[in-house]
Amino acid sequence: MSIKYFENSVLIDEWVVSFANVPQAADKVYVLNRIKKNWDGVKSDLEGLSGIKLVKPDLEAVADALIKAGTHAVMFELVLTKVEFRLDVVISNVTFKAGKVAVPGELEAYRSFLSNLNGWSTTERNIVPDSDFKSFNENNPKVPPKPTKHSNFEEMVKKSKNDLAAFRTWSNTNSNAKKAFADIDKTAKLKPTDPARVKALKAIDAYLVVYYKSF
Repeated sequence: MSIKYFENSVLIDEWVVSFANVPQAADKVYVLNRIKKNWDGVKSDLEGLSGIKLVKPDLEAVADALIKAGTHAVMFELVLTKVEFRLDVVISNVTFKAGKVAVPGELEAYRSFLSNLNGWSTTERNIVPDSDFKSFNENNPKVPPKPTKHSNFEEMVKKSKNDLAAFRTWSNTNSNAKKAFADIDKTAKLKPTDPARVKALKAIDAYLVVYYKSF
């Protein structure tokens, strides 16, 4: 089953390092100290979320980029794509990579991955909003677990009422299998060697194979 991936990005306001005035070269030590302090907070908030491993960027280079850009803010952006979940440090049109984790390729692992991001999300850092996670689950329903295989129908009847009930429920989606069940029920009191019973069992065993192949 293919996955309908969810993608999003969000700038986290509480992580922004903002300066009232555009920093100048003479302000570099102050700027650097502010960025270092903020990075520690970001790391504390984010490290390990859904497996992300942060990589401390060259903070001196970040400070230099801020001063060179003539802007007043260093922003931290979470980015979720089809292939990765990452943290970017953004200054005007300059971006520093600050850690990432690959997105799982298996549906249930990816569902758990998104669930962790959704649980971490808040109004201010909503990387996976509740409504979008709900839509993802609706568009990517859980695959039912594969049933225990029985060699034939009679073995299933003896070993598991739950498996029998599931097989019967599935037969309602297949008109021929449904008829095979009707014949099984009609011949239930006949001897195992009765031709009608033998025929019914042969038919239901054939649809048991079809049932297992549907998973």
